[in-house]
Amino acid sequence: MPSTRNLATNLLPTDDGLRLDDVSIGPDQIVATLEATASRSTCPICDTWSEAVHSLYQRTIADLPWGRQTVRLHLRVRKFFCRQPTCSRRVFTERLPSMVAPYARRTRRLTEIVRLLAFALGGEPGARIVERLGMATSPATLLRLIRRTAVVAAPTPRALGVDDWAQRKRHTYGTILIDLEEHRLVDLLPDRTADALASWLQDRPEIEVISRDRSGAYADGAARGAPDAMQVADRFHLTRNLGESLDRCFNRYRSVIKEIERPDVPHRTEDETPIPIRPAPPRPSLEAEQERKRAARQSRYMLIRECYLKGASISELTRELKLNWKTVRKYAQADQCPERALRPPRPRLLTPYEPHLLRRWAEGCHNGVRLYREIAAQGFSGSRIHVARFVAQLRRDQLANPATTASATPVPSQGLTPRDATWLVIRSALERTPAEQTTLDQLTQLAPDLERAVVLGERFLALLRQRQGDLACDQWVTDAATSGVPELRRFAIKLKQDLSAVRAACREAWSNGQTEGHVHKLKLLKRSMYGPAKFDLLRLRLLHAA
Repeated sequence: MPSTRNLATNLLPTDDGLRLDDVSIGPDQIVATLEATASRSTCPICDTWSEAVHSLYQRTIADLPWGRQTVRLHLRVRKFFCRQPTCSRRVFTERLPSMVAPYARRTRRLTEIVRLLAFALGGEPGARIVERLGMATSPATLLRLIRRTAVVAAPTPRALGVDDWAQRKRHTYGTILIDLEEHRLVDLLPDRTADALASWLQDRPEIEVISRDRSGAYADGAARGAPDAMQVADRFHLTRNLGESLDRCFNRYRSVIKEIERPDVPHRTEDETPIPIRPAPPRPSLEAEQERKRAARQSRYMLIRECYLKGASISELTRELKLNWKTVRKYAQADQCPERALRPPRPRLLTPYEPHLLRRWAEGCHNGVRLYREIAAQGFSGSRIHVARFVAQLRRDQLANPATTASATPVPSQGLTPRDATWLVIRSALERTPAEQTTLDQLTQLAPDLERAVVLGERFLALLRQRQGDLACDQWVTDAATSGVPELRRFAIKLKQDLSAVRAACREAWSNGQTEGHVHKLKLLKRSMYGPAKFDLLRLRLLHAA
């Protein structure tokens, strides 16, 4: 068996001109005394060697723990005279750069472990973990370690993805920059202005491709910062803009479109029997819930009382049952199961208005917002959530009685909505079901504007999906501008303002999809930092992870 001294020699950092003098092992701490053995040292200012010892100096530093025991090192070093007449430092302490930094309270290997945990977990969570590992430090110290770490700058990418991210939604936004070839984060910018992006791009002329959304600020910043780079509009945002234009177009014909039946709703004539609705499981009554809890308390009381009478202590029962010791003591010392005092029911705000709600429900008004407005006009001072809960219970009761549901509730309208029509156009023709294709054909027969909107929408999506090139893109913009559909004409005018980037989207394979994925990763990290994370810490942690 190796001796304690030999074991300590192998585990402690004694290979950097240090000698182990003493080891003291306590119940929760190990203290080792190390002494420097070099005969001379260099001045940190002028790098001049000196052998003239001024005095001895002892430093106390923390090292990696041994299991559950913390380790403290008493490091004996010397102070030397600097013999260089022109040097501003007259006396200096010898350095041990590979073991501990000047003025540091932790060894370098301990600092590296703590720094890794700080980058991975942050301040408060990291402090809780390092305390469990025997390397206790404060959250502020972990954050300082992050800020003091120099992150190696990522190489300049050839293809850059640009997108915004919310520091505070609808108030403050930043910009995320992604290397589209290497699939990694390049940098974060504190805002999403054109000046910030242009300033960042001007120092990196190697960038050849910039993939971005339809933001005018990013288009302006990319044009000023990298005029020779090819800008590519993101196809997802182009599809979304097309969908918004189609939705506005279909909304003008809402009264006509709703006559078409939705493809996912089975057709039913008046003579057919209504489709049975599976009733919702009944909710347990208040009395049944109280009886269940009372039975559970009685069972717990019998168990505690029996064990206590057999000699078990209250502390033992507390540990085994994982209950509060006051609860265990009350049950153990009681002759019968303690009963909870019955509280008188509190008056409900909604009670005076329930007859009106039930009457309106029977008349066929099942809109919770409308019912809330009616009783609010009568003096109801509660919030809308009270009415929403009451209406939800009425719906559950109605579903539990299908016979009354069929007679009291009219069959809701299942007509096509503008959003449904937009989704049918955007959906790929290869993915449409026969019923969906039939519905789309019926839509084109209702009005000339609807037919032109559907045809132009499918053509534009084919441009993006099949990469049909510049000529097809220019032809589509011309056809949309002269189609007579005002919504698509305005969409075409917007495309003309960014035509080169739209052409590139119809020609190149670059996409901003992975940029959106990195934004999602940023949000997860930001939330793990409890939301209001400062920009510098968030940027350093993301760059370190990249």
